[in-house]
Amino acid sequence: MRIRRRLARQRALIVVAAVVAVLAVTAALPAAAGASTLTYRIVKALKAHGFAGSTTGVRVYNLSTATSLYERRSATQFLPASNEKLVTSSTALADWGADFRFKTELLTTGTISAKGVYTGQIYLKGFGDPSLTTARLNDFVTALKNATIPVKKIVGSVVGDDSYFDTARAVSYWKPDMIDYCGPLSALALNEDYRADGRRASDPPLFVASQLSALLRKAGIPVTGKAASGVTPATAQVAYIEKSPPLWRILASMNKPSDNFYAEMLTKGLGAQFAGGGTTARGVTAERAFLVSVGLGAKTFTLTDGSGLSYYDRLTTLDITKLLTAMSQRTDWKTFWYSLSVAGVDGTLSARMRGTAAKGNLHGKTGTLTDASNLSGYVKSANGDWLDFSLLMNKHDINVSAAHAAQDAIGVALARSRPGGKVVWAPSPAP
Repeated sequence: MRIRRRLARQRALIVVAAVVAVLAVTAALPAAAGASTLTYRIVKALKAHGFAGSTTGVRVYNLSTATSLYERRSATQFLPASNEKLVTSSTALADWGADFRFKTELLTTGTISAKGVYTGQIYLKGFGDPSLTTARLNDFVTALKNATIPVKKIVGSVVGDDSYFDTARAVSYWKPDMIDYCGPLSALALNEDYRADGRRASDPPLFVASQLSALLRKAGIPVTGKAASGVTPATAQVAYIEKSPPLWRILASMNKPSDNFYAEMLTKGLGAQFAGGGTTARGVTAERAFLVSVGLGAKTFTLTDGSGLSYYDRLTTLDITKLLTAMSQRTDWKTFWYSLSVAGVDGTLSARMRGTAAKGNLHGKTGTLTDASNLSGYVKSANGDWLDFSLLMNKHDINVSAAHAAQDAIGVALARSRPGGKVVWAPSPAP
């Protein structure tokens, strides 16, 4: 009898131990199974669309648990294309701040009579505002009309001054046809240098001066002289300052539609204010310094412009995710995150990943050239973890549709994933 009872107790203990073991294994499954499932889905998407070769780099990083979830040639350099704008926008945000506004100055050197006749030149000096439009140019007209002595006539000329930047209208590293994708660069530019006929203005400061002259005449203020371009004298007096929208809006206007002109203007502006000169090279110096300051190796990347139009630019998926991680830890991360396209909602991702877990969730920056199709950004997983990722796909004459299909499949897989693990980070403020 005692033997039977002892055997029964032993069987019960064995059953309890087995149950505990099963529960322990089951509890450990989500993280491991989640990572395994995600890896399977990433590999499957790459193979299905022809991007499982050596010309594809991938890295997925879990911001919430500070762990790498997947890496594929993450240290290999690839053409970033417009993923380069992540570098430009992050540097601009760090150096200028979200509320920074570009200025354009109206200056005078002449005299005005009691009857409102101004005699002398009127100067319009640009400081790299990429967003100046004809509607805002009217503010200069209003300022002259509302001056202490309202201006009723100008005996002289309107002069456009873009001396804050150098005179290079394009980037020397670009292929000749790349100028079709970015208007002439100038510290004084209007409507991204587009004229009313849809063509680009070849002389931006002269174009802006001509447009202001026309607006003045239309407002009933005759201008006797012909519009010109030149440098503002040191003795000129500031009569009015036009301010751009805040930088956080400028960044969204750049990143969401992937605007090359904005990116190159910001790059020259960074050079002018922080690196000793309004040139692309100086701007790249400022951007390089920022990347190194957030932990990227100085020799792991190559920058030659701000937009990614250059075929000499190189970044790795490790570089990009390190940058995205660094930005996520800043108090202004929400501004950066907001500037990116939203899957299925706006920008270059407006028609992608609709009707999936990534819609309205994944915020990313696309990048496309003849030999590249890329996507990098942020997404929240199904269990609430924040992930950043970078997908760099390079091939000669790349099949963009196939690349998008692979990227979208991976983006959706990330949104549906449940990586698991101990949470050590959460965004502040949480978007």
